[in-house]
Amino acid sequence: MSLVGRQIGRYRILEQLGQGGMSVVYKGLDTALDREVAVKVLHPHLSTKPESRKRLDREARAVARLHHPNILEVYDFSGADSAEAFIVTEYIRGKTLREFISAEPLSPPEIAAMVMHEIAGALAHAHDQSVLHRDLKPENVMVRDDGVIKLTDFGIAKILDRDEKMTMTGALVGSPAHMAPEIIEGEESGAEADVFSLGTMLYLFVTGKLPFTAPNTTATLKRILDCVYEDPRQSSPTCSDELTEIIGRCLQRAPGERYATAGKLRDALAGYLSELGLTRPHEELPKFFLDPKGYRKDVEQRIIGTLLERAQKLIAEKRSARALSCLNQVLAHDPTNERATLLLDAMKAKKLREQRTKRLLRLTAAGGTAFIIGMAALKGAQIATRAPEPPIVLPFGPHDVVLTSVRWSPLRVEPLVEPDAGVAELIDAGTAGSADAGPALAVVKPRNGTPVIVKPPEKRPDQPQVTPPAAAIEVQVMVRPFGFLAIDGEPRSADALAMHRLKLSPGDHRFTVTCDDCEASGITRTVSIAPGQEAISLVAPLKPSLLSFDGFPSEAIVQVGAETRTVAESMSSPFRITTPPEGRRAMLHDVKYSVTLQGATLAQDVARVQPGKLLVVRRAP
Repeated sequence: MSLVGRQIGRYRILEQLGQGGMSVVYKGLDTALDREVAVKVLHPHLSTKPESRKRLDREARAVARLHHPNILEVYDFSGADSAEAFIVTEYIRGKTLREFISAEPLSPPEIAAMVMHEIAGALAHAHDQSVLHRDLKPENVMVRDDGVIKLTDFGIAKILDRDEKMTMTGALVGSPAHMAPEIIEGEESGAEADVFSLGTMLYLFVTGKLPFTAPNTTATLKRILDCVYEDPRQSSPTCSDELTEIIGRCLQRAPGERYATAGKLRDALAGYLSELGLTRPHEELPKFFLDPKGYRKDVEQRIIGTLLERAQKLIAEKRSARALSCLNQVLAHDPTNERATLLLDAMKAKKLREQRTKRLLRLTAAGGTAFIIGMAALKGAQIATRAPEPPIVLPFGPHDVVLTSVRWSPLRVEPLVEPDAGVAELIDAGTAGSADAGPALAVVKPRNGTPVIVKPPEKRPDQPQVTPPAAAIEVQVMVRPFGFLAIDGEPRSADALAMHRLKLSPGDHRFTVTCDDCEASGITRTVSIAPGQEAISLVAPLKPSLLSFDGFPSEAIVQVGAETRTVAESMSSPFRITTPPEGRRAMLHDVKYSVTLQGATLAQDVARVQPGKLLVVRRAP
């Protein structure tokens, strides 16, 4: 029964704002202070239970101690003599975070991290006061009209015992998809359970979908207990390795392996964001909530710039793995970024030089010393020298060694060649002329200062010239959004990636891209690989997204883009939606729809669809 128009204590009930399985929320007027308030009233079957009322009283008193800019403030609560059991809080003009993300994604992922930083900060204040939330979900976070986040509904889940949680309105109170494993199993839970719920929310904000979902509640709970979920980078290639690690720690199966409190999670997010120059999330987020598209464009450019600067610094510090991670993240944001490509080229060139140096050292260590001793015994004490000659080329493993200013000696083991331009330079085979047979031994000092011992070739006019194979070329194959890659009919790659790094011989190669959400045949493209070609871009042929409507009158007209059909027709023949080019960075994209009946609009909103998946839009009851 609605309480609109009635008086509860000093609060006049003005209108109903919403309801759930536990309570109804009303907008009210505090007649004593003449201010708007929100009044949450427990359903009658709960308010008549003495134990439920005692729990409400204890929880309200605990939550009323919390004073934080991101926590909904509790003003009052019902006493034992009140006919209704209720809590009075500040009234928020705005929308829930669930309503907001249904229209605007929290992308790039750093925006999601800032949102979670604010929520975790509010929860950390509660944890410091020994107050747990127990029902964390986007519906319990408000975004005020000025862009300030407010965490709501503290402690309400504890009002119910476990049996009530399992049976009320056919679902778990506390949102099954966000529940920690220990709560599902009926064990004692602490702050780590709240951290797990924060992890599911952060995963949702980054990828647009929950980590644990299934067709029904029982199956969802089993997936949480199994604690297996898709890597967030699969759905959101711009999600960094560091943010992926933070999400992973929140979603650990064992409570002891998670962040101990929300404060620890807040600090981890603060450290991650500060490295990107996002040191004041509470000032950044209102700009986003008030102008999502404009802020998104600005912050993405700032993030790319910071990542490039960090990558350059890491390269100088010889921390190649971290630098490569930064550059991969840049290319996920902007696949054509020229500066990232140049830095990658420099890293590849340096790696090639290091590989060549290691090859020389291995060959020298294996045979150099023994060879010198043997030659000394053979030649005795005779020392023969040779005047400097033009550059010559000596075979040396898969490459040649170019020698200039060479003096020869069969006995001396110290370097006889001082480094200067072109001395002892490793080059690809076949780029220089042949050499005179010369004496038996050369000791050469290459640029890195390590002696290199080589033996000149024996001249054999009857021996045919053998052309060594062309050197492999390092190529980056960027697949949008991501996919498995097979080369020249060989087995496909082990993982579906956004970027594959390969070494290929020059010439034509056949690339085949497939993925779980791609058209069955995938895409095959032949590309000619030549020196200087560093990157290839391929677009995975995604399946169309399917969209149908239910719960509306069967004759109602649905319009999606330029297509129209009845609700009944959409169930038997769903709308087929092709992923637009701008949606190929991630698997999710938004489409606008409207449902009308005889000229009256029944619904008009945005649906978030995914390639190869059917989404059914159901009319709200």
